[in-house]
Parts: sequence; structure tokens; C-alpha cells
Amino acid sequence: MINVYVFLVGLVLIVMSALLVHVPKFISWGSEKLGCRSQDAWLDIVPGSRKIINLFWASFTLLGSLGVLYISVSSYYGRDFFSFISSEFVIPFLTQGVTLTFYGIAGLFLSLHWWLLIFWNVGSGYNFFDKKNRMVCFFRYGFPGTYRRIFLRVRMEDIQSLILQANPEPSSGVLYMQTREQGTIPLTPVDDRTPCNVIQKAWDLSRFLSVPMEIVPYS
Repeated sequence: MINVYVFLVGLVLIVMSALLVHVPKFISWGSEKLGCRSQDAWLDIVPGSRKIINLFWASFTLLGSLGVLYISVSSYYGRDFFSFISSEFVIPFLTQGVTLTFYGIAGLFLSLHWWLLIFWNVGSGYNFFDKKNRMVCFFRYGFPGTYRRIFLRVRMEDIQSLILQANPEPSSGVLYMQTREQGTIPLTPVDDRTPCNVIQKAWDLSRFLSVPMEIVPYS
């Protein structure tokens, strides 16, 4: 008998391999140059959701959900489609099978959320600091709809300080900009706390904008 679960796993792996081969032709996975700087301007590229770790969790959740749903289907039909597992291990559909069905469907929705984040590259954008025109521009991609493209401008005169929320790991954290009218604006992704020499970046940006920098511990 054909092992349905192994077939599904193989199909998903084939699709993932095709994505990794062909998708980078028109989708960036964060390997591009993260900005450029001159004497009067600074362009900082903000990476979005197209990260290898997000691809891993999307694939892991999908495969796990398919496995849980396979077990629930086996319990519903009262047989195990795995040729190397005895049918004696099939769990009853009530109530264990129903519970597994719920978890499997929930996992599929969670996996779909991860894949949509990757496909739409939510959170990506740029920060542009223009000293010549005394203006700072922020652009971010959101979910499709009204807030798909988010654009914000702040005058440099309204910038009060830079706030670095430092992590225990060296050279990592989240960088914020404190303004008078717009409040606190994140300059780096708040969900990405991996080491990226953000302290040096914060110091250089503080000197570029001629504003004070404050370091606060992450809580």
C-alpha cells in the first residue's frame, strides 16, 4: 500500500526545493546590500519576513500539521495506512481523533500565516535620512489592504534621541527613534534580536543625525 504520509512529505520537500531554486530570482532573502550612505544621506534597508528561519517554521508547522491530520484520518477509518505500523496502535476517533483533527487544522492555519508573511514580505522597507532636506522617511510593507504600503515622514528637528534597547548578547538589540510628534518609531525589526552590530549602527546614526543616544536594557 502506498504510504500517503511519505508521499505528502516528499511532495512538500519538492515544492520547497523548487521555491529555493526559482524564487530567489525575483524575491530577496536578505542577502542584498543593507543600504548605502553618503555625507548628506543615509539609506537603510529593513529586512522583512523573507528569512530562512521563517521558512523553516512554515515548513515545520506544515509537515507537523499534515502528520497530525493523517493520524486523525487513520483513527476515523479505524486503520493505519502506514505499512510498517500495526493497526493495533490506531487511536479511537472519539475523543483523541477529534482533538488531533482540531490541532491539525489549527496548525495548517498557522503554517498559512507563516507562508503569507514570507510571500508578502511583511515588515520590509527602508529608512531614508536626508540631511539636505532635513527629512527622515520611513517605508514599510504590511498585509494587503489599506496598510499594504506604510509611509511616514519626520522632520529632523522633531527627533529627540535614539534609544537602543540592548540585549544580553553582544552587539544586538532593537533601535528606536524618539520624536516629538510621532512618538517612538522602531528603526530595526522588533522581532529580530539576532546579533547584527546594532550598537555600532546606532552610534554612527546618532553622529549622522547629531542627536543623543540612550541605551536601555531589554526587559
